[in-house]
Amino acid sequence: MESQVLQAVKELLYEVREMRAEMESFKQEMRAEMESFKQEMRAEMESFKQEMRAEMESFKQEMRAEMESFKQEMRAEMESFKQEIREEIKELHVRIGKLETKVDKLHDKFELHAQKQWQTEADVYRLKKLIGIE
Repeated sequence: MESQVLQAVKELLYEVREMRAEMESFKQEMRAEMESFKQEMRAEMESFKQEMRAEMESFKQEMRAEMESFKQEMRAEMESFKQEIREEIKELHVRIGKLETKVDKLHDKFELHAQKQWQTEADVYRLKKLIGIE
């Protein structure tokens, strides 16, 4: 009976060793799986980061292009506005020139009228003197 108990203990020890070996093998498998999973996650995260960087760079380029386009539009608008103002100023100069010409003509007429007035007054004075009315 002792030999049967001894045999049973040996079998149990063998099974325990087998189970320990299986457990150790399972632990190693789990560690390998976990390491593999970590590596996959790191790779996916790195890939995601690269995608985000590329998208951000693309977005920056789009925004720069939009800003440059906007600047060009604004410059064109400003140049158009400046040209309109220049034309208005030229028109105003022409009108001012015409007004100055009119003013000069009026001044000349006034001078002529004044001269005629003086001449008339001088004639009247001479006539009065001739007639003897002073």
